Amino acid sequence: VRDLSFELGIKANFSELSAIYGFSGETNIAHMVSALTQSADILHPQLKEFGGPKPVVIPVGADQDPHIRLTRGLAYKTNMFMVEERRAENGLISVRGKAASKEALKEIAKRTGGKLYEEHVDISGRTLDEVESVVREVELKHGGYAFMPPASTYHKFMTGLQGGKMSSSIPESYIALTDKPEDGAKKVMRAITGGRVTLEEQKKLGGEPDKCSVYELLLYHLVEDDNELLEVYKDCVGGTRVCGNCKKFTAELMRGFLKDHQEKREAAKERLGEFGLSIT
Repeated sequence: VRDLSFELGIKANFSELSAIYGFSGETNIAHMVSALTQSADILHPQLKEFGGPKPVVIPVGADQDPHIRLTRGLAYKTNMFMVEERRAENGLISVRGKAASKEALKEIAKRTGGKLYEEHVDISGRTLDEVESVVREVELKHGGYAFMPPASTYHKFMTGLQGGKMSSSIPESYIALTDKPEDGAKKVMRAITGGRVTLEEQKKLGGEPDKCSVYELLLYHLVEDDNELLEVYKDCVGGTRVCGNCKKFTAELMRGFLKDHQEKREAAKERLGEFGLSIT
């Protein structure tokens, strides 16, 4: 990752990083290097030692979209060739060399049956996927990376049980699937909620389920019935549902969820052989 980040850094400049991240003259160099390291971490599974170019999907929070934008741009800049559909109606595809030798372009023309020009090859009668596959093979042969731009999915991450983000260094901030059912239930009981300071305020002002880690457990993991979730939400906002009772309810669901999951996981171990797998 470190070595790749150095190479990607050659393709990035301050103007680009400023446009994507809002960097200013006050931004330190370490901050900029960390952005390149993120891009290298996303692209390194496509290195030759890890199997070469492949489609990858990166799950990120919405606030991490700048990393994806930078990485896609760097993948494009790093590649030796640019492939584009010139006339989709008659299937003309053009391959232009950005940092490729004439020998590489000649090889692409030969393998695709395309017409070779000074700095590009025009290809007809081939699909875009076919051409891109040949281009990647030729680029790898001639020492390039042939990165495929990463795809991404965007996620809303759950709040930690103690507020803020979950952290592996703070066991009380999350519930692991390997936690004992009783321990998982205890963590729920100790979780920070969106309730008011006093019971009187809770009944008068209502709770704040949108700020409650316990409600998030119900929303994302423990309650499948939307009508039941809506009832929990309304009762909380209306002040008729208090945090103590809600925690007990959620803790019991969590205890049952972990117990059921762990039993199924143990049972699944007995079937690994059916799929050519084993536990080492």
